[in-house]
Amino acid sequence: MTLRTWGYLGGAAAFGLFATAASAGFYSGNDLYEICTVERESKTYVEKTYECVAYVTGAVDAFNTTREANNLKSCIPPDVTISQLKDVTVKYLGNNPIDRAKSASSQVFAATRKAWPCSESAGKPTTKAKSAVKKKRK
Repeated sequence: MTLRTWGYLGGAAAFGLFATAASAGFYSGNDLYEICTVERESKTYVEKTYECVAYVTGAVDAFNTTREANNLKSCIPPDVTISQLKDVTVKYLGNNPIDRAKSASSQVFAATRKAWPCSESAGKPTTKAKSAVKKKRK
């Protein structure tokens, strides 16, 4: 790692030591939109692009993990790319400025749900989950 990278990591760690009020999330939709739409000519373009992609993919991974924990399949097709996830999210944020005051994660969720609505089979519990429900009822 370069000295500059260590400096960023140290700054981020120090920032984490200060208590701040976190509402529904650390990023708002406005924050995410600003990060994801930074101009290509900007000195921070590469950094902000990675930050955007990392946030969006992390949010989607969290949604999918929650669905798995509830024995549900992901609603997003397996061949969807990270670039597509980012593009769908940015488009949604751009088209829904009034909702950008909400948490960024809720906006990523809304964007992906709009682009890839859950099918009936994705919303139903797996056979394993169905048998667990039956056992609980007895």
